[in-house]
Amino acid sequence: MDLKIYIFAKFQAKPEKREELFSRLKEMVLLTNKEPGCVFYHLHVDSQNTDIFYFMECWENQKAFDFHMQTPYIQAILRDESDLTIAGIDISFMERVEI
Repeated sequence: MDLKIYIFAKFQAKPEKREELFSRLKEMVLLTNKEPGCVFYHLHVDSQNTDIFYFMECWENQKAFDFHMQTPYIQAILRDESDLTIAGIDISFMERVEI
């Protein structure tokens, strides 16, 4: 059984805040990939609407994810989400299907 935590997070920037959000998300990638327990943390931009960004991420366990959520840069993006995004951050937790 895979105990890893898989997450898909969507951010839709307010048009006037797109560049600020994009810059902050890129910085989060650099910082997060250095965190203990981070398996991957990938940033994507929607090919149809470049105001929409997605993170696909994987954590070794709940402890690693909990650590990530307490980092200053994650706390800052959570604090600023209503200023930067149209509808906040949409986060989905997933389980990997092994075939």
